Amino acid sequence: MSLSRLIILALLAYLLYRLIFAPPKAAEHDKAADRSHDVLVEDPVCHTYVPEGQAVTLQHQGASLHFCSKKCRDEFVRGQKNN
Repeated sequence: MSLSRLIILALLAYLLYRLIFAPPKAAEHDKAADRSHDVLVEDPVCHTYVPEGQAVTLQHQGASLHFCSKKCRDEFVRGQKNN
């Protein structure tokens, strides 16, 4: 058997091994699905939409308000004190 045939057979055997024993990629799809179900909420100060899980939350008059950052939350609180 020539060297080139041996190399080709070894390569094919390796590829077949990888196909059979490769770990399932379902975990990657599950993470993507989790991220896609994260609800976007609007920041009342700058009107930016952020994922609810990453938003800075403030309870105000019985409602949950969501902000993109602490800076926007603090600006909102200052505005409420001035009114």
